[in-house]
Parts: sequence; C-alpha cells; structure tokens
Amino acid sequence: MLHFFWSGYVLTEDTYQKYEYSNLEIAKWAEYYLSQKTGFHQAHWLDGKVTDHPEDILIGHLTWDSRGPVSNVNQPKLLRNWVTDNALNPEQKCHPNTYILFPWVPEFPTEWTTCMPFYEQQLRSVNKIFALCGEIWMEKTFAKQDNSIQYELKDKLIRSNMGVASQNFPIKKEKFNAIGERQLIHISNLGSYKGFDLTCMSLMGLDTLLHVASPSLNRDAGLVEASINGEEFLFNFIGNINNNDPEFNDWVVENCDFYIHTATMDAQATTVLENAARGLIPLVTPESGFACPDAIYLTADPEENRKIIEWALNLPESELINRSHLIREYTEKEHNWQNIYDKIWYEILKDIEERNQN
Repeated sequence: MLHFFWSGYVLTEDTYQKYEYSNLEIAKWAEYYLSQKTGFHQAHWLDGKVTDHPEDILIGHLTWDSRGPVSNVNQPKLLRNWVTDNALNPEQKCHPNTYILFPWVPEFPTEWTTCMPFYEQQLRSVNKIFALCGEIWMEKTFAKQDNSIQYELKDKLIRSNMGVASQNFPIKKEKFNAIGERQLIHISNLGSYKGFDLTCMSLMGLDTLLHVASPSLNRDAGLVEASINGEEFLFNFIGNINNNDPEFNDWVVENCDFYIHTATMDAQATTVLENAARGLIPLVTPESGFACPDAIYLTADPEENRKIIEWALNLPESELINRSHLIREYTEKEHNWQNIYDKIWYEILKDIEERNQN
C-alpha cells in the first residue's frame, strides 16, 4: 500500500476531465497513475499514524500548517507529524520506506518555512527527496558550499518536473494579435520570489498591456496604477481566476499572446506550464524553472528585458505560431504526469531494493 500525504484530495466523477489548482493536480494524478502499480491511500499532510506495515510506502509533502507562521507564540503547536508518527519503533526516525515530494530551491522562501513546523527534521529523516524543480535549482544546490540544509541533503535529491494535464487545456492558441496589439498575462500569488516588480520594470514604456491575475491582490478588477521603484506602471487586474472555466480559457487564448514570469527563485512555476499548454509564448527568467528551447528568456536586468520583449512583440506571426506548437509539444512530453510518476515509482523501488541488498 502506498500512502500519499498531500492536501487530502477527494475524487469525484468528473475529476479527470477538469483542471484544478496545482496542489490538487499533484494528488489527483498521483492517485491515477500510482494506483495502477499498488494499493493507494490519499492521506493528508496533517495526518498522524496510518500504518504499521513494514512494506508500505509513504510519500508526501512536508507538513504544511495553513494557520500561518509557526513563530506565532500564541499559536498551539501541531501534534501530528506524519513522518515521525509512522515509525515502526521508537528507535526509528520514520517508516523505512518514507519519501518527500516537494518543490525545491536552494534557499526556501520565508513564505514557506514559516508554515512548515517540522521541515528540517522531516527532510533529514527520509531516504530520498523528490525535488519538484527545474534543472537550474539542482545545479545551484550542488554548487553551494555552506551549512544550509539544502547543501547538507543534496545527495538525497532526485529531480522531478512539475506536471500539467495539457489535455484539459483543449482551447489553444492558433493565431496571434497583430503587431502593436499584442498583450501579456501574469498569474501568481505575487510572493517575494515571483519577481513581479521586475516584470513591471521590464515592461515600462513598451506598447503593450499586461493583465494580472492573483488571489493575493485585494481590490476590484480593472486598471491598476502601481508605483514600482518610484515610477508609475499601469496594468489590468482581472482578479482570481478559474483554470477550469471555458470562458476564461477562451478569453486568455483570444486576447493574450505571451505569458510573462520573471521569478527570482521559483521551483518550477505551474502557471508557466498552464499557459504553455494554452499555446502562449513564455517570456520567463531561467529562475522560473521552465527550460524549453523555444521559450524566450529574460534576465535580472529590466533594461535588457525591455529590448528582448520589444523584439518578441514584433516577431512575425508565423514564428510565434511555430514556437507555440513546439512549446506545447515540449510541455506535453516533459511535463506529462504519467512520465513523472513512472519515474518516481521506479526510483522508490530502486531505493527499496538497494537497501534490502545492503
């Protein structure tokens, strides 16, 4: 039996025909593909003990306390730690077949660590860590020479791409707006590592419109004038969006030509994958975690980015269509959930076999 500790996904009759929030997608497709290989149990990262069976497999996210920062002295501590609670005896740190599946960057943002009360202990206890991230973050982790937990645990890491169910984005880009009318979209929680200030600075003075969707911006939809480093920048706020809404998908594909994401340390931004599946052209930093040869790559320098973006805005439609098709093909192949969970399953069996031999 495999116990998958995530956010407690609930299957419904239309589950596999709709696209949902990224965390739900991870748990959904884990059940679909891993249940074909073994018994499968959807658990929750706040669960405690679920098994005494020594041959069971436990894999999941680090315990996430959605109540907020664990540093809050008035907040009672969690009593359940699925990693330690499932140890078979008091001498063990965890069940022998325990694995973490988690977004990976060389420095965890404070937005993460303040909600993960057991992250250091959990990462140190398990056999392997399946790191959801772009190759750039594995390279930067191995290049570190410090006392960080990332460098300490580098030999446990097995890189995995984030997945996207491209088949549930059937409405895709087949034509682009005329030069002079092309538009961009950015979707994120606007966290510190998403680089939204760099996005705005990179677009200042260019003849284009940026649409922004976010659950974190508490204001009415419409044009927003934002002050970025003392300069005013105008964008169109479209509120919080639903990727499973056909009207929204129609609107994005009809109106937007590029998806822009200038993250500084994003493991592998799901929103880049979603919009690549729609056929939009990604304008992204390498630190956004997406590595497709037909995407257009930006830098940490807004002046350099303006030159790149202006060039992209003036590309012939024929080139944009060709890039769009190649990017969608790349996304379908490299970010396919079946390939991802086949690899994870193979690596789990390999680890168990090697430990049994030793």
